[in-house]
Amino acid sequence: MSRFSLRWVALAGVLPAAMLLAARPSDGGVARISGKLTMKYSQQHPLPLADAAGPVLLANEAKGTNSNTGQTDYMNGAAVRSLEIADLTQGNGSHQGYLTFSKDGDTTVDRWSGRVTTTLSADKQPVTSFEGTWTKLTGTGRYQGITGSGRYKGRMVSPTEYEVEWDGQMRLDPKTATP
Repeated sequence: MSRFSLRWVALAGVLPAAMLLAARPSDGGVARISGKLTMKYSQQHPLPLADAAGPVLLANEAKGTNSNTGQTDYMNGAAVRSLEIADLTQGNGSHQGYLTFSKDGDTTVDRWSGRVTTTLSADKQPVTSFEGTWTKLTGTGRYQGITGSGRYKGRMVSPTEYEVEWDGQMRLDPKTATP
């Protein structure tokens, strides 16, 4: 083989690797991600333990969409499903669950947990907010091999609807991730 041909063979091997690296974040595969979820409860199952002022366990399902607020296109416009369990007394306590993002045949699943806080407004109406952390568990399709973590903060906008702002980082495992 001539030296000219060897150069093209070498370039053909380097070019795809360079393109793959360019498609991924430059800081070792870590990308900052952020978004906003708009959610509505599709199922709510309160299980009171005592009277109205006592503890209540909640098992809920909510569905909605994700909109990106950052520089990546991570799951922008994805359908989102949240399954949650909350342990509340007068609207305050812990909550945890799983969040599934689905878009174009790709999915990711996060595990989240945090605190719910309810206060009374000046006109004696409940104002409920919540915050916590999330960890990426799995991904399929182009998100296979993904890991990540971050924070979330949200608020109820009606008895059945809520909004969540979230941020964090994700990393694709070069051994298992697909571009």
